[in-house]
Amino acid sequence: MSRKLRVVHYKVAVPKPVAPLRVVLLSDIHERVPKGAADIIKTLAADIIAVAGDTLERYDTELRSEYEHKTYSLPKRVLLEIAYWINFAANKVFGIHNRPSVKKTYDFLTDISRIAPVVMSVGNHEQKFLPEDEALFRRLGITVLDNDDTVITIRGQRVLIGGLSTFYNEKWLSGFAAEKGLKILLSHHPSYFDRFSLGDKADLVLSGHNHGGQVRFFGKGLLSSGEGIPPKYDRGLFCEKLVVSAGLSNTVALPRINNPREIVCVDIVPKAYNND
Repeated sequence: MSRKLRVVHYKVAVPKPVAPLRVVLLSDIHERVPKGAADIIKTLAADIIAVAGDTLERYDTELRSEYEHKTYSLPKRVLLEIAYWINFAANKVFGIHNRPSVKKTYDFLTDISRIAPVVMSVGNHEQKFLPEDEALFRRLGITVLDNDDTVITIRGQRVLIGGLSTFYNEKWLSGFAAEKGLKILLSHHPSYFDRFSLGDKADLVLSGHNHGGQVRFFGKGLLSSGEGIPPKYDRGLFCEKLVVSAGLSNTVALPRINNPREIVCVDIVPKAYNND
C-alpha cells in the first residue's frame, strides 16, 4: 500500500517564444490533505499552482445522475453504481487511512495561496460549491475556473489559463482555443483530451481524475472512474503536452499499489531550450 508522497518533474517544450515558467499541479485532494504537502510545495519555486479538480466533496445527487446519464452507457452506469456501493460498504467495515477534513483542506488552500497564484478547475465531485467555499476562495485570491479563463502575468509574461469543467461548455472552449499567446488548460478529465482535441487548443493540458490507475503493474494503471479499464491516461506526460497527476489522496477501500500520491512539477520552456 502506497502512503508516500512523491514529487515528479516533467518538462514541456512549446513552439513559442516564452520565458521558462514553472507550474505545480495538484489534483484529487478530496478533502484528504497529505501531511507535509504544503511544506513540499514551498520548496518547488512555483510560478503558478494549478489545482485540477476534486478538491472538495460537493456532490449534488441530481447533477451527478445527469452527468452519468450524459456521459456513460447504461451498462457502465450499472457497473459504477455497483462499484460505488461495494466501496461504501468496504470503507464502513475497514475504514481508510486518511479521513476527509474540510478544515484541513481550507488550511492547505490558505497555505498554498501564500506561495504562488492559485487557479482551480472544477471536477466531478464539485457540482456545487458552498457559500463558505466561495467566500474562502475570494478571501485567498484563488481563481476558480468553471468553463472560464483568466490571465496571470508572471515576470512580465502573459499566461492565459482556462478551466474546462466536468459539465463542459464547448462554446467557451472554442473561444479559448482562438486566443493567442501561451495557453494552459486545466481539465479534470484526461479523456477530454481526445474527446475535444485539447492538444490543438492549448500549449499545456493539466488533468487528474484517474488516481494513477489506483493499482499499477508493469508501469500501467489498471483502474479508473469511468475512463476505461485500464485507462488510456493514468499518470504521466502524454503527447508532449498532456500531464496527468496521480492525485494527492486515496478515496477508496482498495489501497494504492505501486502508485504513490504525488505533487507534479511542470517546467514550460521554449522548444529551442529543450536540448539538455
